[in-house]
Amino acid sequence: VPLGVAITWVYASLLTASGAYNFKGCDPNIPTSNILYEACRKHAIIMKHCRTDVSDAWRTSAWFRIPYPFQWGLPTFRLRTCMIMVVVSVIASVDS
Repeated sequence: VPLGVAITWVYASLLTASGAYNFKGCDPNIPTSNILYEACRKHAIIMKHCRTDVSDAWRTSAWFRIPYPFQWGLPTFRLRTCMIMVVVSVIASVDS
């Protein structure tokens, strides 16, 4: 996943630097509600989310997330599943 994110950000940076998201007469720093030209309003979302120089994804993302205890319920234990894992582990040990 980190490699995929890095590749996507490099690709978006290259597109931003090459001017792929520069639209004539449009400024990505102006809020959508203040844009007068309909052509610029149509491209405002693309400019805000795809350009790496004005995107606020790095500032607004949750870098660290601590999960809540028992978020998905109490842990369960089943003897059958435990025995299957023991058998699989023994077979893998004998095989190697």
